[in-house]
Amino acid sequence: MGSWGPKLYQDDIAQDVRDTYKDRLRRGKTTKEITEELIDEYSGEIEDIDDGPIFWFALADIQWDYGRLLPEVKENAIKWIEDGSDIRRWEEEGTAKEIKIRKEVLEKLKNKLESPMPEEKKVSQYRLYKCQWKIGDVYAYKMNSEYAREKGLYGRYILFQKVGEGDWWPGHVVPIVKVKVTDDEHLPTEEEFYNLQYIKISFEGKSIYNGEKLFNYRLKLLNTSKRIIPKDLKYLGNYHECPSINNEYIITQEVSYPSSEWRDIEKYIIDDYTYAW
Repeated sequence: MGSWGPKLYQDDIAQDVRDTYKDRLRRGKTTKEITEELIDEYSGEIEDIDDGPIFWFALADIQWDYGRLLPEVKENAIKWIEDGSDIRRWEEEGTAKEIKIRKEVLEKLKNKLESPMPEEKKVSQYRLYKCQWKIGDVYAYKMNSEYAREKGLYGRYILFQKVGEGDWWPGHVVPIVKVKVTDDEHLPTEEEFYNLQYIKISFEGKSIYNGEKLFNYRLKLLNTSKRIIPKDLKYLGNYHECPSINNEYIITQEVSYPSSEWRDIEKYIIDDYTYAW
């Protein structure tokens, strides 16, 4: 069984159905739209004698909680409760205690679904952040922490250049940046910016052609609101040229990008900058 206990949401499918329903409500979709999508996405599980009932139990339960239980969802859930196949599965694979709990869970669910629904619950929509930086924009952040002082970098600047965009759950659009660190406490000119080296963010192995070490130079800057961006961040300009790096490893799957939130960025960059790659 794809479960770890007899309670309704001690099951991967039940949890996924519940969480997906709630997530899509917050994205502004209707219960009918979400139900149609879930039925399509879980068509294989629905056809399965073990997983099908769990799908309908979870969907009916969460829709009832939100005051949005569709008749066909209720009908399918009750049909499978009365069918008894879910209990028979537990009788074959579970302990006496688990069987007893499962029977109580399904009896309680049936009574719940047959009782009057609560009023339709108001659902707050996600407030999603979208980065306004343009590709090539360069911003400077002055290091002012005790950690920077300890590392001998106090007063110097971290320079972020946007080179792409990425997603961060549940749908924030955040910048992918390359990073440089100034040699002193002065903001660089564009020419001085180009003369600085991008810092390595992560080691990605060795080239299969010449054995040279390969590094990723890109970092995903996580953010949920403009308010989180440091107030003293300085805009230097839009530098369209982004010189190639011979030993750069290009990460093709966004999920693999190293990432950092603004609150941790100074230490994160200092550690990468001072690391003996």
